[in-house]
Amino acid sequence: MPESVLQANSLAEAFLYLMVTPCPNCGRGSLKADNASPSGDSSTPSFTIRATCTGCAHDQSFIFSVPSSQVQGGSKTEDEMPARINLAERPSRIIDVAGWLTLFRVITEAAAKSQDKVEGRRLGYEAAQCLDEALRFYVEDNDLPPEGAFFSKSTQLRRQENPELFARSRLINMRARLPSIDAMERRLAGGTATKKKWWKPWA
Repeated sequence: MPESVLQANSLAEAFLYLMVTPCPNCGRGSLKADNASPSGDSSTPSFTIRATCTGCAHDQSFIFSVPSSQVQGGSKTEDEMPARINLAERPSRIIDVAGWLTLFRVITEAAAKSQDKVEGRRLGYEAAQCLDEALRFYVEDNDLPPEGAFFSKSTQLRRQENPELFARSRLINMRARLPSIDAMERRLAGGTATKKKWWKPWA
């Protein structure tokens, strides 16, 4: 598979990757993603998502491969993404532990600001999954994630400067304050939220 293809556990994770990734051109602006479209013929399904920097207006297309179980055919819009981020056991290959913690913070803040209670619960559900994804990187008997859990020099530096932020015990305590994923899903099944893009809580 070409190195330019990013391996995601779901299309939802692909959009979250763009949400937390700075513009590759200016390195500062955030990326505004378009819809996902099928990309070529392959035994491993792939999708192309075009993203535009909100700062310098640079356009770039990203190609993501996703598991066959996540594909139902046809082009995908952002409002059609599955709620579950990762049905596999493996950690993400495109978002590192620091990225998941950033997403947890951003989505949690959006949930707290939401005036729609059902929408707030849905955002809280997604934030909890981000925290679960961060915890996938840890190994037993080690309170800090391994060096391989950080994919860039900037996040490696964050680990060196603020190791306490990445303590496994801290993340477990944060997760313990939230309901289980199954409990959240049961609660969400009983309400109807306004249609919003959960991986773009500011939209």
